[in-house]
Amino acid sequence: MSKTKRVRTLTTAALAPALALVLFIGGHAQRSAGAESRATAPATVALQWNAYAVAAIRAATVVDPPGTAPRAIYQTEGLLYMSYVQAAVYDAATKIGHRYMPYHRFRARAGHASIEAAVISAAYNTLVYYLGDPKNTLAGEYTSSINALPNDAARARGIAVGEAAAADIEALRANDGRNGPSPPGLGAGPLAPGHWVFAPLPSLQVAQTPWMATMQPFMLESTSQFRAPPPPALDSATYTANLTETEAYGSATSAVRTPQETAIAYFWNANAINQINQTLVNVATQRNMDLLDTTRLLAAGDMVSTDAGMACFDSKYTYQFWRPITAIRNADIDGNPATTADPSWTPLVTTPNHPEYPSQHGCITSAIAQVLANAVGTTDIDATFAGATNGGTTLTTSQTFATADDLLTQLVNARVWIGFHFRNSVVTGEHLGTAVADWELQRYFLPTE
Repeated sequence: MSKTKRVRTLTTAALAPALALVLFIGGHAQRSAGAESRATAPATVALQWNAYAVAAIRAATVVDPPGTAPRAIYQTEGLLYMSYVQAAVYDAATKIGHRYMPYHRFRARAGHASIEAAVISAAYNTLVYYLGDPKNTLAGEYTSSINALPNDAARARGIAVGEAAAADIEALRANDGRNGPSPPGLGAGPLAPGHWVFAPLPSLQVAQTPWMATMQPFMLESTSQFRAPPPPALDSATYTANLTETEAYGSATSAVRTPQETAIAYFWNANAINQINQTLVNVATQRNMDLLDTTRLLAAGDMVSTDAGMACFDSKYTYQFWRPITAIRNADIDGNPATTADPSWTPLVTTPNHPEYPSQHGCITSAIAQVLANAVGTTDIDATFAGATNGGTTLTTSQTFATADDLLTQLVNARVWIGFHFRNSVVTGEHLGTAVADWELQRYFLPTE
């Protein structure tokens, strides 16, 4: 089966905001010494509260759909909550530092305010608003963080700025469609050629967050703005080749997938909430970004990938294309004489509870690749990603990708080798995520001058 690398180039338009910083430096130098000192504060509190947010979201439970038992927050859903937090943090920081355009303007008196206090306050208040704090974990972290700063007027003003930024995001995103109603019967069948049904599991399944397909994005005009084209016809050469490849390489008992390929498949089974945010933290740390640049990277990384995820769900629930486990086990009904059913076929890892086309990881990871290239000003991203091992989801290993193309090429292979996707679905997801990120990075997170 073909595993040749695809040649990809991230759009130069997505790099334009980063390159614009060259022109920005001259104007930035004219600011007062006090404002510049606040703008170039160390990134410590931004990194710390990103980690606190990830931990809080991973520990939280939600009741969705209504009437069901509390469940852990799904991966793209978790990025949504991270986006609420990082949007508020970014707006609080830019209200004081002025280096970048805010995501959303709000009213607050920011003169002589502590930017560190604003970041802490924005993160804490947003997290408590959306998740609560039943064990007072966030309250303890907030007290510790705030008390590490000088107890002066600047701290008090910074706290007020953070509170105002959090309240603004909460008001802006009220009634955005989160946890909205879902069409009945998704994934329940009956079985039909090409149509998604749940993979066979002993437990009751519910379709994963179909409301994300129709909710209000953070920056896109709508989730359907970059809707993918329809998946390949079941009797097409592309579908035939893709099914044959996934059947061979994505099986739990594959005789052709190498140990190295299995390890790569497992690597990308890591929980995306942890994986994406740890990668952003790694890049900010490696590049010695200050507080403002770090808040920008964290906000762009979470918000752009979330919008790409919403757009991906729009395409998924529009087409509701069947997963490899269903397609391979039921190839005798696909009308394609070149495919053969294998009723016992099983993927390397248990299939997720949402449609196959396009790949969610393809959408999100390509968006992150664009954000990283934008932040560092080149597609030679030299970014270290954390990943999982042996079918788990916890971050236990890492890889460094020299270029964005290296990253995206491996991701396509990984989702085939794990048995979740057809190759074309991952490539299409990457195209979708790239289009979302390109459009958004031309319009948001721009320098002020």
